[in-house]
Amino acid sequence: MFPLTRIPGLNRNSRRTVTRHFRKQIALLLLLNSAICFFAVTANARISLEVLRRDGYGMVELQRPEPNTLTVSATINGRKARLIVDTGWSDEGITVESEFGTVLHSPVQGVNRFGRSASGQEMLGFKKGVADTVSLGNVLMRQVPIFFGTIGGLQHSYTHHNINADGFIGSGFLSTCSAIIDLQNLRLYLRPPGTGRRAVIGGALKAAGLAGVPFAIIRNHCLVAVEINGAPGAMFVDTGATFATVDERFSPQMKARMYSSRNLLIDAAGAETRTKLTNLGSFRIAGVNVRAPDLRVGRFAFYDSSRGKIIGLLGMDILGKNGTIIDFGQKKLYFYPL
Repeated sequence: MFPLTRIPGLNRNSRRTVTRHFRKQIALLLLLNSAICFFAVTANARISLEVLRRDGYGMVELQRPEPNTLTVSATINGRKARLIVDTGWSDEGITVESEFGTVLHSPVQGVNRFGRSASGQEMLGFKKGVADTVSLGNVLMRQVPIFFGTIGGLQHSYTHHNINADGFIGSGFLSTCSAIIDLQNLRLYLRPPGTGRRAVIGGALKAAGLAGVPFAIIRNHCLVAVEINGAPGAMFVDTGATFATVDERFSPQMKARMYSSRNLLIDAAGAETRTKLTNLGSFRIAGVNVRAPDLRVGRFAFYDSSRGKIIGLLGMDILGKNGTIIDFGQKKLYFYPL
């Protein structure tokens, strides 16, 4: 763009008139731009949930050793631990590696059926005890169930080197503590059983522009309805999954074209599964459009189209991107709609 004084055919008075005109236009554009920026910031402004402390909730800082991995620092009977916050892990207590069994003072017992990993491998050799004290942030809990055994997924070379975690906090524990996971501010709020009162945050979050949708908890598994390219199904709400992934047998219903990927899916047993990628036309959670990247496609042992169409894992690449808040007390997901 040329400076006004260099536009041919303009005399001095004309230049003054045009200059005043352009100044008004520029001022108006700046005002509109400021209004747009203000709206964009306020529409997606981070929500503070510190008021939860009044209801008896304690707060734990969430760390991210990897972009889509959440961990917390804990102390179990005086021994420090790094735990992955994994809503896809269903046990009612805390699950840690075998060596933590030495810090338990209570009698321990074997667990007959601990569970299966996403690839279908049986998780064997686990035992159960009780920790006298577990501290997380400013939260102190007593008589917490502890499961311990060999967790192949944590011993996998990639996971061990990049995350170096000792175990998991799963959905059963989070539900017992009416947990609220705030992915906007990277905070975990816990209310120990028998203390405080269950918080109701839905009204305030909706007023701030977040959509609220229900999820179900079935045998400590968190399930939410989804639609992918218009095809309905259900996915596990899984903060332990780095990427959202659907079973390849659901691909024909999505009418999706897959392309190769170098990504591996590493499950709790340490099994590796090669995944592919597919472009998305749309992704909806309980009827609400959300932002979603290219979707991973793999194969899961739990897939069963005849049983509620559980099609995959709703992972951190979607949960985090949409500013999700997970409320276990009210069984609600809150996020910014597309």
